[in-house]
Amino acid sequence: MPRTLIRFGAGLGFAVVALFGFLVYILFAEGDPDHWAGEIAEFARQDISNPPPKGALLFVGGSDLRQWESLSQDMAPLKVINRGFGGARVSHLTHYASRIIKPYAPQAIVVMAGDEDLADVRGYRPEDLQRDLDVFLSAIRAHGVEAPVIFVSVRPSPMREARWLASKRANVLIQELADAHAGVYFIDVASGMFEADETLREALFRWDGLTLTDEGYVHVREVLYPALMGAFGATIDAAGEGVGENDPAS
Repeated sequence: MPRTLIRFGAGLGFAVVALFGFLVYILFAEGDPDHWAGEIAEFARQDISNPPPKGALLFVGGSDLRQWESLSQDMAPLKVINRGFGGARVSHLTHYASRIIKPYAPQAIVVMAGDEDLADVRGYRPEDLQRDLDVFLSAIRAHGVEAPVIFVSVRPSPMREARWLASKRANVLIQELADAHAGVYFIDVASGMFEADETLREALFRWDGLTLTDEGYVHVREVLYPALMGAFGATIDAAGEGVGENDPAS
């Protein structure tokens, strides 16, 4: 019996170490933009079989956007394209800009990213996120994309509560970046995710403490939709083309 327990304990320990190693591998692999090449290729296949409209609002980002399955319905009558993939970081959006931004001639670009960047275990700072967003802006302008850009704030989550101070700092820096560039705006969806006592609204988050519930997406929509409709809704025609004159952040 003791020998069996020892073998069981050794096997369990090996399994735990192997699982930890696998998770570390996944974490670092997701930092490589090539990790998402399959999802980017799938977008290209979709564009061939079901060409997206020109002049739509283009949403780009990571898992929050990828899992927002009702985005088109939630933003109607605005025409939207959802190009959320994996757990994308801002540098990944820049890497694939020629494939997921330039071809669509978007009316505006809505960026929902930054959460995964700040979750990086290698000491990624709010200042690094601001830098990467600035590089992203330079990259899309270099591709000839002059559409307005709307940065959505980094949001909190129960699982990453310890990182919220860094996220708050990042949002201040993102606002400053937007203020420094013409045609770039910042929309804060994060502040409304807290109760009056500064605790997070639990109903907005799933059991994993990271992903949004349906109610969480309702909250995000309640902030984004009026701003986007105010800026771009007045110019909607049958093709969903044209650019509004209002500031989406106002």
